[in-house]
Amino acid sequence: MAGTQAPVLLCADIGTSSLKAALIDTEGHEAALVREAYPQEGFASGAIHAADWENALARAWGRLASKTGAEPEALCISGNGPTLVPLTPWGEALAPLHWYGPRLAAGDSAHSPKPQSLFLPYVRAFALNRPEDYEKTAYLCSAQEWLAYRLGADLVTALPAAAYRPYYWDQGQCGSAGVDIRLFPPFVKLGSIIGKVSPATAARFGLPPGLPLVAGGPDFIMALIGVGALKPGMACDRAGTSEGINVCSPFPVSGGALRVLPHLDEGLWNISSIIPASGRLFEWFRTLTGQEERSYTELLAELIPGQGAFPASRTRFFPQDPLPGVFLSLEGPGLPSRQELGRAVLETMGFLVRDALAAAAGQGFPVKEMWVSGGQGKNPLWNQFKADLCGCTLLVPEIYDGELAGDAAVAAVALGESADLAEAVSRMIRLRARYVPADQTRDRYTEQYRSYRELKEKLRPCLT
Repeated sequence: MAGTQAPVLLCADIGTSSLKAALIDTEGHEAALVREAYPQEGFASGAIHAADWENALARAWGRLASKTGAEPEALCISGNGPTLVPLTPWGEALAPLHWYGPRLAAGDSAHSPKPQSLFLPYVRAFALNRPEDYEKTAYLCSAQEWLAYRLGADLVTALPAAAYRPYYWDQGQCGSAGVDIRLFPPFVKLGSIIGKVSPATAARFGLPPGLPLVAGGPDFIMALIGVGALKPGMACDRAGTSEGINVCSPFPVSGGALRVLPHLDEGLWNISSIIPASGRLFEWFRTLTGQEERSYTELLAELIPGQGAFPASRTRFFPQDPLPGVFLSLEGPGLPSRQELGRAVLETMGFLVRDALAAAAGQGFPVKEMWVSGGQGKNPLWNQFKADLCGCTLLVPEIYDGELAGDAAVAAVALGESADLAEAVSRMIRLRARYVPADQTRDRYTEQYRSYRELKEKLRPCLT
């Protein structure tokens, strides 16, 4: 642990396709990090089971323990959302309600009134589309709270801040949706100690018995903490299977495509834009071209031009929802090469982020620099390429995975190692690298982005 005797924290994040876990001390030093994928056949079909998260955590802890021999002093789990696990009265988990699953119930339409709650549309769809399972349901809890419950915690719902209550559920919205509010566990404050690892769990997982379990939150909240984007004007780019651009604001906005949620501190707001298919685009390209076994580092080195190189791009890619999308050859004879297809996908990923930044700027939130969270931070080639594409400086933290760093900061406060989140962030979150757009390359990509937007508008009738 780099010569420090600071307490070590076990941090885990339930992602869309895998679970990440790390050992991080209360000074912000990461001792080890592992990733455990869920069964591929389940992920491909959308049939991830809650048990997959539990099995992944058991494997992850086994690998972390063998790497370091460290004994953690607390465990904090975060997870993707809004994902809910229906539980029977006997604690059996039914298939989870994933954020990428159905939001519309039978008889509803895209024009039906939408509740403020992020969760109730999925619950309503569950009740009407799967009535037999709904009848068996005694509780509905978030992914991270289900996993903590399995380890020995009380069944609770960790609320990021008091202002989030209507964005979770309340009596009025539950009544309108026809959902019994008693299905939801009681609210507790983010970072509360909600139980301890039970003796049975300790024996099964090899975790220390009595290990405190700290209530973590949804992944985007934990990532904001984990990069320290807690003050007005600060922004975070959280990328994985999907991607989200989040800006901390002293005031909300109304209308437009931006999602507006409370921030952690009273009076602050999280203004965000969601890019559902970001990481999935690159995975789709890898599969399309038969390159699943090649490393990201190798692929990016092949697709991203070297210093000073800027080949004319004759291919554009326009994603659809659901994937894939449309490749368009702009000029020149012959079909595009594998490298040109990959380059077009990478440029599109950057332009989608630029779209999000333009939407934020249009509402009065210009972003000149933003912290990045996720595996994207590990690759200098991609970081510089993305900074050039977006025209925005990227800040890479020492701990790449903001969700895990956020888990650690919250757990440090819960143990009394830091007085509050501000102190924990100041001690634990540090800058690793800064990527500033190169003027000439940025200007060229600005022209390409304008061309991309014009073509996209012309193709819109074909893409919808």
